[in-house]
Amino acid sequence: MGEDEAGYWFQKGSEFLKSCSFREAIASFDKSVKINPKDAEAWNMRGLALAGQNCFEEATKSFAEACSTDPSHPDAWYNKGLVLCALQRYDAAVLSFEKALEINPQNVYAWHNKGVALARLGLNAEARFAFSCAGWIGLHGGV
Repeated sequence: MGEDEAGYWFQKGSEFLKSCSFREAIASFDKSVKINPKDAEAWNMRGLALAGQNCFEEATKSFAEACSTDPSHPDAWYNKGLVLCALQRYDAAVLSFEKALEINPQNVYAWHNKGVALARLGLNAEARFAFSCAGWIGLHGGV
């Protein structure tokens, strides 16, 4: 089993994920990370497939693995934050969004969702600041 086979399963998983065939996507990404456990993007995509099935606890573990494997993977940090919000773990979600923003401070979605999590925590001034950052970046171009 080598990189080519891991890539094959990653590609299959991506195709299944695009068609919302989450169960098949998870199985494909499982095979990919078994062959190449250091592939942060495969862990990230596996987490997305799990989240698509509302398996948020397990999705969090996949995103955590992606973040551990590649601490500079902004999408994994962002996706982890989204799933933590779904689990109502807003403190941890804020930390995840902050990590995503350390890597890409222009991520309007991370600013917005950080604001959502802060608002859920009752930190309204901080939430307003995050929302205003999202708005400013949205007006001036950001991702």
